[in-house]
Amino acid sequence: MTDEKSMVYRALVDTSMINERRDVHIAGLLRIMETMLEEHLLDIAMDNPRLVREQNCSWLFLSLCTEVQDDVAPGEVLLGRTWYSGRKGPLFRRELELCHEDGSRAVAASFFSGLIDLGARKIIRDRAFLERYTLPVGEILLQADSRMTADPQGYRETGRQQVRPSWLDALGHVNNARYGDMIYDQLCGENTLPPGALRRLELYFVGELRCFEEVSLLRKDEEGFSSVLGLHGATGEPTFCSRVFLDR
Repeated sequence: MTDEKSMVYRALVDTSMINERRDVHIAGLLRIMETMLEEHLLDIAMDNPRLVREQNCSWLFLSLCTEVQDDVAPGEVLLGRTWYSGRKGPLFRRELELCHEDGSRAVAASFFSGLIDLGARKIIRDRAFLERYTLPVGEILLQADSRMTADPQGYRETGRQQVRPSWLDALGHVNNARYGDMIYDQLCGENTLPPGALRRLELYFVGELRCFEEVSLLRKDEEGFSSVLGLHGATGEPTFCSRVFLDR
């Protein structure tokens, strides 16, 4: 049986992942975690290239929640672990932690994902198939939800973006770090820095964006956090929604 917690990965925090105030960039944090997850899935033979080749399916992130529990520094090497923490229907949950070299936790995260049939472009719900990818359940790190209602009421538009070819990954999906960049830029507004350091991010993927499509970006500030919403430029349908808690 796979002991996921025994697998430790090293992640370098380079200067591109930190802003001028020495706070972690949202996209930088997402890149570190995504790279570590891909390496781990390769180690346990559940990586996307293998799934595409053997089953014509792949993992699809549906939502994530992450908390920065302690500051990280440029040039620091973080030690990371990730483990399966449960499944409800077709939704798999996975935890991730990044620790300082002394073992204290800097970042905690929870991810919800599904397996998508690349031919039908639908989430796989076959129980027998999903059981193949079910592992021993580990502890849950964060209180996190798999879904968030995307209601544009009360938001104001703060920008527009067109999906560029460089944004796409090997499966033609917009890379997760690009969503981090869009969220970060809306928080900055007319400034070069957001109003505070990232402490918690909740990000929910609602609809697919394709190359050259336009996304309208909206922001709403609430007590204790800001929400950033992406709407498809042509249809007005939500593509992603998020809540960001900053240390102001």
